[in-house]
Amino acid sequence: MGDWKRNWIRKAREHKRAGDILFKSNLYRDAISRLYYSAFSLMIAMCGRAPRGKWEHKGILKPFQKWLFSNGNPLSREELKLLKEFYERRREADYETDVEVSTEEIRDYINLVNRLLEVVNDSRKNYSGNS
Repeated sequence: MGDWKRNWIRKAREHKRAGDILFKSNLYRDAISRLYYSAFSLMIAMCGRAPRGKWEHKGILKPFQKWLFSNGNPLSREELKLLKEFYERRREADYETDVEVSTEEIRDYINLVNRLLEVVNDSRKNYSGNS
């Protein structure tokens, strides 16, 4: 695996750690933003370089879903639904002042990012044939 992909996965883990810290500090709107960027970084890592320029948030979802399906679609319907809604929830949390984000919602997104990390790690193991 190239450094480029590894760097995006490392970045995803850093965003996830920041999201966890923000969640524990009850900063839910900021937590959802960092958790989203963790998922986005994982999507970039698995989809590869954008066909033109850089990946757009709404433009990467379909290629990532295609990647998921090519790997046996390891996500549940609920996880796929959360993934589809993630960008909009992040956008609202970042740019709207009256958005409420519940503890349960953040936990759902933490679980989703953890699941995405598992899927990515599993695909890397299958690809490399080791570890």
